[in-house]
Amino acid sequence: MTRDPWLDYSTSDLLMAYSKDPIAKYAMEVFDISQTQSNTVCGDEVTVYLKIKKWKIVERSRDGSIEMQTTAAASMLWEVIQWEDIQTILTRDYQYIKHLWLELSPRRRRSGVTALLATRNAIHQWLGDNVIEGYEDLL
Repeated sequence: MTRDPWLDYSTSDLLMAYSKDPIAKYAMEVFDISQTQSNTVCGDEVTVYLKIKKWKIVERSRDGSIEMQTTAAASMLWEVIQWEDIQTILTRDYQYIKHLWLELSPRRRRSGVTALLATRNAIHQWLGDNVIEGYEDLL
């Protein structure tokens, strides 16, 4: 059995690695839906851009003014949600982020789900279901 190399990294190592080399950090010019989410606790603001085809995210990006924890969590999320069914993404929450090896302190958990919250709200907007979720839905 092969050992998962990510198990050798601490949370702070992962935060540093993903924040120094963020994934899909740009403002997409052509997209199906975008959503901006603000975290009033720390002042982060992230905008996500999604292309959705056949109920799957086929391309995603994000831009904004965000701190290290938000950048790292968004990058980790971007690695796994592309090509994932949007109904599955709507079930993702902080426990999922934690499962991705990113255990955050209670005061940083909002930062860890900001990009996910923006993504879920963008999907709701794309679906036209009139649902707007908040941090309490993901924490």
